[in-house]
Amino acid sequence: MENIAEKLKGIIDNNGPEYLSEEPYKVYKTLVEENAVDKKIAGALLYLLTTEVLCSVKPGGEISFLSKAIQRECSFNKKMADQLATILLALYSKDNEKEWKDKDLAGLENFRKEKLTVKWEGFAIWSVSGGGVDCYYNADIVLTPAKNLVVNEDLKKQLRKNRFMKTEAIGSFYGKELGKYLDCEFEEYCTCDDYYQPVVEDFDLEYYVKDWCKENGFKIISCEGEGNDSGFEPDSVRRWIKY
Repeated sequence: MENIAEKLKGIIDNNGPEYLSEEPYKVYKTLVEENAVDKKIAGALLYLLTTEVLCSVKPGGEISFLSKAIQRECSFNKKMADQLATILLALYSKDNEKEWKDKDLAGLENFRKEKLTVKWEGFAIWSVSGGGVDCYYNADIVLTPAKNLVVNEDLKKQLRKNRFMKTEAIGSFYGKELGKYLDCEFEEYCTCDDYYQPVVEDFDLEYYVKDWCKENGFKIISCEGEGNDSGFEPDSVRRWIKY
């Protein structure tokens, strides 16, 4: 039973405290695929997680009390209910509850003290009748969160789903947000003029990074990059290269 509780703890550690009740079938699949538990117990856990039984679990509680709640809610026999009660009380122990309390939103707090390193590769196509130019930009950007770091709705949604979201995952989120912003600005810069070919190396990377930082609560530590292009290529050549 302790081994099953440890497996469930690992699932919670990686996915957040609400995962068991929000994704019971995924929990079941994980246990079965890892051969962590007898299928009968895994099936019983799956059913239990779809009920309100978890609300009855109190750290340091008595097996007999929780077992009766499980029997009443799930209609399991006493033997199965005792086994499930043992697992849940081992899982929701005082030590585990303390550990989870300490981890609550700790990833976000730790991220506020970290540097965010982003490698961005921009690409856009300037095209006119008869041909076009492939535009490229490579950049290395290092930022640090400011006191007014903005936690937008998308990140709030992820944190509500997993309050144990790791610092690295939060950094990846912000890195992708900056990348998407720069992609749009680079595309606009390279394609805004239908007559004149863009001068890719003049793309003002730092200006746009500063603008994003202002909106999202970051400060720039370093921002370096360079752009280049393929030169004008007739459509006949571009089709040949593509195919």
